[in-house]
Amino acid sequence: MRTYVALVTLIGLAWPLASARAQEMEAVPDSVTPERVLAGSVTFNGGSCIVCHAVAGRGSGRWAPDLSDGEWLHSEGDFDGIWSTIYWGVKKEDFKATKPRRFEMHPKGGMPIEWEQVRELAAYVWTISRPNTHPMVAKQTQFLELARVGEVDEAIDIFRQAQRDYPEHWLLQEPSLNRLGYEFMPAWAQMAQKIFELTVDLFPDSWNAYDSLAESYMVLGDDRKAVELYEKSVAMNPENTNGLDKLKELGAR
Repeated sequence: MRTYVALVTLIGLAWPLASARAQEMEAVPDSVTPERVLAGSVTFNGGSCIVCHAVAGRGSGRWAPDLSDGEWLHSEGDFDGIWSTIYWGVKKEDFKATKPRRFEMHPKGGMPIEWEQVRELAAYVWTISRPNTHPMVAKQTQFLELARVGEVDEAIDIFRQAQRDYPEHWLLQEPSLNRLGYEFMPAWAQMAQKIFELTVDLFPDSWNAYDSLAESYMVLGDDRKAVELYEKSVAMNPENTNGLDKLKELGAR
């Protein structure tokens, strides 16, 4: 199901070499521990942050700033500044961006998270523009760079390698993978389908994962397979109205 509107275009993610080198040499704040970065990734990529900032914060900047380029609008990009922005939010009238933004940033991203979770989120956001300071964030960058230039098979290899390296942590959570798949829909449905297949493989108990995969088959003209997957999704969640509507549209119900 199209859980989110596709907000991110196929864009290059590299920043100037000099800037990257400066960031790599920057001392990692004491508050940015490996454990906090991993926990913050879960909150960011499994919560509301991806709605505006896109997967792993590497978006087009249309809805909210791209967090990977190191150009901070409401702080100096230091840990304390990032933490303060996340904790207090940014009202629409206080936006410093030159591009119009539709939504204000609610305190804590509108999520019911505790003090320590905000610190974890800030640690992860600090690392997004400095991916070489944490190996798993570096893998997220590799995965997204490859996927967004059409090298989806290679990207999936990176993802699976990361899962072998970090068996207790997802490289990206289900909402982020689903959102990434919809970045390719409908124009590049075959690439989207590979992402959705990965999502189903990793999250076999998710009715939404099957719903999204079904949509890719429908777009590609394989109605029989689409019906099969929509029926599975509806069986898992009888209240999946999108799946029920699609089945009617396909003449299955």
